[in-house]
Amino acid sequence: MTFAVEPEQISSGEYTYAVAVGESSSPESTGSVAVLTPPTFVLADTTENATIVRGTSASIRANLTNIGAYRGVQTVRIAVDADQNGQYSDSETLNESVHSLAGGQSQMSTATVRTADLEPGRYQYKIATENTTTTGTLHVQQPATFRVQNTTAPANVTRGETANISAVVENIGDVDGMDNVTLRSDSMNTTYSRSVSSAVNETTIVSIGVNTTNLSRGTHNYSLETADDTDTVSMTVQDSLFEVSDLDGPNVLYVGDTAVFSADVTNTGEITGTQSIQHRIDSDDDDRPEAYGVDRNVTLAPGESTRVRFEIEYTVTDSTDYPVEPLSLQTYVYGIYSKDARASTAMSVKPSWAKDGGSSGSGGSTSVSDGDRASLDEITQDKYGYYYDEVSSETKRQVGEIHERQPFADGLAAAEVRTREEIARQEYDADVKAGENFNFTGLEIETQQKVEADFDAQFQTDSGDRIESWDELAIDTYGKSYENLTASRQADIRTTYQDQFE
Repeated sequence: MTFAVEPEQISSGEYTYAVAVGESSSPESTGSVAVLTPPTFVLADTTENATIVRGTSASIRANLTNIGAYRGVQTVRIAVDADQNGQYSDSETLNESVHSLAGGQSQMSTATVRTADLEPGRYQYKIATENTTTTGTLHVQQPATFRVQNTTAPANVTRGETANISAVVENIGDVDGMDNVTLRSDSMNTTYSRSVSSAVNETTIVSIGVNTTNLSRGTHNYSLETADDTDTVSMTVQDSLFEVSDLDGPNVLYVGDTAVFSADVTNTGEITGTQSIQHRIDSDDDDRPEAYGVDRNVTLAPGESTRVRFEIEYTVTDSTDYPVEPLSLQTYVYGIYSKDARASTAMSVKPSWAKDGGSSGSGGSTSVSDGDRASLDEITQDKYGYYYDEVSSETKRQVGEIHERQPFADGLAAAEVRTREEIARQEYDADVKAGENFNFTGLEIETQQKVEADFDAQFQTDSGDRIESWDELAIDTYGKSYENLTASRQADIRTTYQDQFE
């Protein structure tokens, strides 16, 4: 015979039992039995810090204990509701571990939460076994975040002064922190930085001084930047700007005469300025006039103009105070220069006996202008102080171009008429040294057309239908600008353009 007791009818513990036949008979047998508690798991959330700063990692911890009487197996799952939709998907499960625990044994289960991809806020997490679940809240904080606002700079600053650029920097994060505030500008090769430490919601005024000595005149943009924000501001650097115009001087200087050079100097800048206005002359034959101690200090208010005049006695003997002396009998490029601008032209130095039409060797010549045609010898003597046969083949070629294009424009003497090479060097800084073979078509097309226009302006034309530029002729002939033609068509355009002057 078998007796059975259901689990819910008896609790765990030590029991004795007896078997008797009949109600009054003594037990036939006795014994004891132990009722054991099955594996029963208790789950405790032991997470120590559920508030962390975004970008750092947090640990969710759970302690699992088997309070049963013998060994059992349990699975622990830890998940975070990263999308905050109230559910826990498989992709949100951070850790799933299986634990085999004897009665009374405990074990820790841990999951790491990486918060770099989580926006600041509160996230529910769940720790679950097969028969129990516990939840908690993970608070992700915004790290120290510095916002830049109310950036200011002086609207106008005089070049050379220090300009203070400032801004209000506020920590809008959830924790205290530190950042660098950096000033940048395309106008500067360097950056300026200041370190800022602020508590939550604290504001700090940051000011950085900018030296404007090396800044050009005009408007400059600046940005103040932190790791998370940028604000911009602009300021205008003001300065004087001395323009030089209406240059006047001798076309031909006869040795012993006093040369008078003058030009208008106008301050087109925004502030009053003082500059040294220099007379320069090309004494080393590189087409770039050099200063030699002849100058005037000029002070001008904005919009003010003055005529600057130099009277200089040039001789062929070393009898003056100027290191450029003595001058040779040749053509010199000269000009009047400010710090900002220049006006330049050329003059021919002649012996004193040539003033009255006399002649002596290769130095004598007669300046030709106002529509008359000069000979090759007259052009080379006026420009270089030599006969045509005495100059190089390259110089002959360029003199020939001038000779073919005559007559000169009104008021121009042969000494003042410049070759294309001289125009390219003097006006457009072409990298061609005097005496080298000049490859005109090797210049950039835009520069070629500018040089050609300047060269043409030195001559008269009888044509009422003159073609003014290569572009005009190219568009009329091919329907395209000169720059967009093939090399052979560009050559045809230049030839046709030149033919109108022959």
